[in-house]
Amino acid sequence: MLHRAAALDLADHPGTGPRTELVRLAEHGRLDFVTLDDPGGPPGPETLDLVSAMAAATRRIGLVPRGAATSGLLDRVAQGRAGRWIEAPDAGVGSGAGEAGRAAGVAEAGEVPFPAGELGDRPVDGAGARDEGACPDPSYRLTPLHLVDASNRGARALAARYADVALVRAATPAGAAAVREELRVRAAKSGREPGAPRVLVSLRVDLGGGECAAEPGHGGGGPRPTAQGPLYRGGPVDLADLLAAWHCEGAADGFHLVPVEPRRDLERLVNGTVALLQHRGLFRTFYPGGTLREHLGLARPAPHVPGPKKTPHTKRWNGMAIDAFDAWKQWREKREESVTAPYGPLALTGTHWIEDQPEGRLPDIPGIWLADGEGIVLTAAEGEGLQVDRRPFAGEIRLTADTGPEAAARVSLGEKRLVVLVREGSWGVRVYDPGAEARRAFRGIAATEYDPGWSVPGRFTPYEAQRVLRLGNADGRTRGFALAGELSFTLAGRERTLAVARQGGGPLWAVFADATSGDTSFRFRFLYPQAPDAQGRTTVDFNRAQLPPCAFADHFLCPLPPPGNTLDTAVEAGERTLS
Repeated sequence: MLHRAAALDLADHPGTGPRTELVRLAEHGRLDFVTLDDPGGPPGPETLDLVSAMAAATRRIGLVPRGAATSGLLDRVAQGRAGRWIEAPDAGVGSGAGEAGRAAGVAEAGEVPFPAGELGDRPVDGAGARDEGACPDPSYRLTPLHLVDASNRGARALAARYADVALVRAATPAGAAAVREELRVRAAKSGREPGAPRVLVSLRVDLGGGECAAEPGHGGGGPRPTAQGPLYRGGPVDLADLLAAWHCEGAADGFHLVPVEPRRDLERLVNGTVALLQHRGLFRTFYPGGTLREHLGLARPAPHVPGPKKTPHTKRWNGMAIDAFDAWKQWREKREESVTAPYGPLALTGTHWIEDQPEGRLPDIPGIWLADGEGIVLTAAEGEGLQVDRRPFAGEIRLTADTGPEAAARVSLGEKRLVVLVREGSWGVRVYDPGAEARRAFRGIAATEYDPGWSVPGRFTPYEAQRVLRLGNADGRTRGFALAGELSFTLAGRERTLAVARQGGGPLWAVFADATSGDTSFRFRFLYPQAPDAQGRTTVDFNRAQLPPCAFADHFLCPLPPPGNTLDTAVEAGERTLS
């Protein structure tokens, strides 16, 4: 699997706003990390402020500022996502790695893992004393990842001995592979594990030509050497071919791409090159963990534990149990993965009711679609492009409602899936298109950070019999909604109840609004408390309040909140709006 990173050098715009926007775009593309050149001069407090702002605006992507001297604080602020770009000292080829490492501020084995004067991995109170009780989980107390540019031979001893990631500027796959092999031989002699360090080829990329092919000398033959390093100039498709070919040849573990024009080129990288590599199975579609080392498949270093061993205690971070926080982070990651899936809610481009199309012609969809009470009769001519069960279709067939995943719908048109549905006797067809504009434009879900105060005990009381209410739906129609009982809980010092639905013995389903709805959050939200136990006990965790499907596409039929399900308090938790 390829590793990917991008450089964000916005020296012409020192504010954090433009950079943060680009870092979020890089995270949307599931890049391992971004490197940051400090526009304010030498590393200092500004670097910590910059990384803090970006860490607050993102959840997974790694942040590697150049030459950051406060790497321990950075890693704590970024919760295990920080790295340190070590500037190799101006040492001769004959200089020892240990001497070079000490000059660069890298710890030797057995030393404190942060240079003198750094605060390391523990919070510090106003008197300068480290607060052991406020320690975050050990996954956030890692020695920050070390990155070294090993393009120059004089830096390779340092990179082989200390670097977790080594950058190599090479214009050919053979040149990159030679440096990679040299680094690994040197690393093995230093006693490091096989495969250390990760070697990324650093390429400058100019995608100003849009979809055009690579210019001569930039594509299949390798990028063109320049004074600033190898340069690829062309389109996203040929760039994907180049990266895939180099990776297959064993030239590198991945690539560090330096956009010539960050705002323009990063968007084309994410929406073009990355999307193609994901489609080919060469690049991930979700982050495997929450730390930069996990993104890169690197082992955690042995922690430095000064003084006597502490008595084990429940690990907490900002007053919350780490396991609950980590579970919430994993839920957030899975949510975005499902939302951005090729046939997820962002891909829905239309819901067409057969009764609204008396002649059976659906907008931009070939064939004749007619309802006969028990299903839809589809008639298609040869050459119209429709497929049934992934085979070209011509003739007549009766279709019933699709019950599986949207991607498994029986009828397709190219990459589109045509999903048959029925609601209260009305038959319709939904169109899912992986190339939908909403899917391309998606930049994430704005959500409030986890707060244990919004997770409270609840009790489910079932009705004696299901109660079916006629509720308005997001598409303007009214439909029946079956309620199974009431969920009671205490919030903001008051006893509250929500009417909830339930399918079988599974989770509960609450459709609710609150004082933030239509203002700082979507007009209503969904909540799925876990299945209650035999006594009706469950947990009402508003940290997992989520946007309904109609927040992602206007063509869903989401039910509106039942009477009594609008809370008079502001639920400032969970998903709020689209970013």
